[in-house]
Amino acid sequence: MQIDTLRYFTELARAGSFYGAAKSVFISQQGLNKAITSLESELGVKLIERENRGVRLTSAGEVLLEHSNALLLEYSNMLKDLYAQHAATSSENALLTIHVTYYPAQISEPFVRSMKSSESISIVEEPFQQVIEGARASDGSELFVCDLYGVPNHLHDFEDLVFEPIIMSRSGIVWRDTPPVPTRGAVHREQLANVPLTIDSHREMRRLAEYVMEDYPLNNIRMGVANPKGRIEYLGLSDGVAALYDSFGYTLIQANPQLGGDDLHFTPFSTPRAITYIGFFYNKKARPNVRARHIIEVLRNYLRANFADYMEQYPLQ
Repeated sequence: MQIDTLRYFTELARAGSFYGAAKSVFISQQGLNKAITSLESELGVKLIERENRGVRLTSAGEVLLEHSNALLLEYSNMLKDLYAQHAATSSENALLTIHVTYYPAQISEPFVRSMKSSESISIVEEPFQQVIEGARASDGSELFVCDLYGVPNHLHDFEDLVFEPIIMSRSGIVWRDTPPVPTRGAVHREQLANVPLTIDSHREMRRLAEYVMEDYPLNNIRMGVANPKGRIEYLGLSDGVAALYDSFGYTLIQANPQLGGDDLHFTPFSTPRAITYIGFFYNKKARPNVRARHIIEVLRNYLRANFADYMEQYPLQ
């Protein structure tokens, strides 16, 4: 019995369907079905019942799920202790390096803080193309994180790589007190034509803003600053102003009392262009090794535990 098979089984139980589980663990539905069938054959019991709208666990499946969760937790704790011991005693470079583009670097601080106590990791910010080339040349011992917009339109540019998203974010506007435009569930880009805006001035974020606002040129930018606090302070200068932001960045603002985001509001853009995925790129021929895969799972579990409401509102699709 392989640890990945148990992970597949627990994800199938969580998702309730082969479609949802396969997308989450990044294998085909056929591959997932084969893994579950092999697991049932190996154990000699039926674990799931297939239904019109998905699957449900049998009584044996419920028993296995309980033990699988415990085994996966124990496995994760074993790896954590193993790599902590390696870092403490090895004369070699025991750090696992995570190469990230600009946006993931800005939002990674809470994750890094949570992992540094038990994981020996190093975060290195690099330009997008450099991260991609690093992923292409990797042997699986390092990790490469990018923000990718226009998915799946842009994935054909990376046919030699696997992209494994861990979170989705949606661009939109943030304002304080009075909405600069009428808003309901979403806002159209054209509505912002005369609204004074502030944006992140970093070149990669400006490129994203230009992509999202294609056909609606940003001629109304009043301030650009690569500093979230500065953009939030801009919103207090007068009524009727807004900041281009994203849904996950907004969630992090609200979680940080030092940024003063209690009276802020967010509305996403209605266009599909507003969707950005943050995730891992790796070479199809050199997938992450056990240690790197462990860090990915630690991050996934952190997101599920600390941003459950957000993950439900903005599911990976």
